[in-house]
Formats: sequence, C-alpha cells, structure tokens
Amino acid sequence: MGLAKSCEDFLNNVVLVKPVYGWGWARFDKPEIPVPAEINGVPLPFNCRITEFCYHHSELNGAIGKIEAANHIYDSLWTFFYLRVQGTFNFTDEIGYYNIEIGSHPPEVSDEKDWLKFTFGSPIVNGYAHIAESFHLIKKYETRQHEKWEIMRDAMIDQN
Repeated sequence: MGLAKSCEDFLNNVVLVKPVYGWGWARFDKPEIPVPAEINGVPLPFNCRITEFCYHHSELNGAIGKIEAANHIYDSLWTFFYLRVQGTFNFTDEIGYYNIEIGSHPPEVSDEKDWLKFTFGSPIVNGYAHIAESFHLIKKYETRQHEKWEIMRDAMIDQN
C-alpha cells in the first residue's frame, strides 16, 4: 500500500501537480498584507522537482519537492504531498489523490504527529491534487475515472 517503489525513480526529477477542488484551498499563515485571490482558489497546475521521499509507518507515502513553474504564483516555493486514500499508486498509470501543502521554506517534522509541516514563513497553503509524470497522464486518469462513475451512475438509475 502507499506509493509504489517505482516512484523512487523520480527522485530529483520533475512531476506535474494538478491541484483539484476538494473542500477548497486554505491558507494557514496570517499575512499582514493582502494576497492574490488565487491563494484561496484552486491554483493552476505546476511542476515540482522531488527532493526527498517520505515514509509513514515504514510505508512510502509522499514526497517533498521544490516548485519549478515560471510565472506561477508558487514558483520557487516548497511543497510536500501525501496520499489521501488507501491503495498502491504511482506517477504513471495508477494516479493518486493527495493532500498537498505549500510553503516558503522546507517543511520540518512536526512533534505532535511525527509528520511534516511548514513551521514559519509565508505563504503556507494546503489543498488537494493529482500528481503524475505528465499532464497527459493525469487527464487520461481523470477520463478513466469519469467513465467509471458514469457506469456506476447508470447502473444505479437502471435499478430504480
């Protein structure tokens, strides 16, 4: 369960992060100056260079990376992401659904949860994302998921 071992091949390589709507994106820091509206909306997709993988209870579960997306609101910031759901996922054909946080400095291990968090700096935001080797693979995954949901919906309608 968690991320497949093959994901470790992406260390020091770029993956595509496609933020998605969930319960919305939230900001954790308390800025003294106004911030762009995009911070609280779903950001545009961006590239992230994976710098380290994260394990939780001996299971490969997420990664830390540096955002590389010229002209993007989060360019040059740090991010970490970890799986939201159970299963085995990768960055090519079994695309996962992730919690993601973004901050201005590398994340640190949190004492209360033995997990990562951003402890200082601005901005600090979080949300949800799909992450894969390319945007094309994410779109292919999302199309496949949509087709499955349509089949399930049609089966439920047929039962009534």
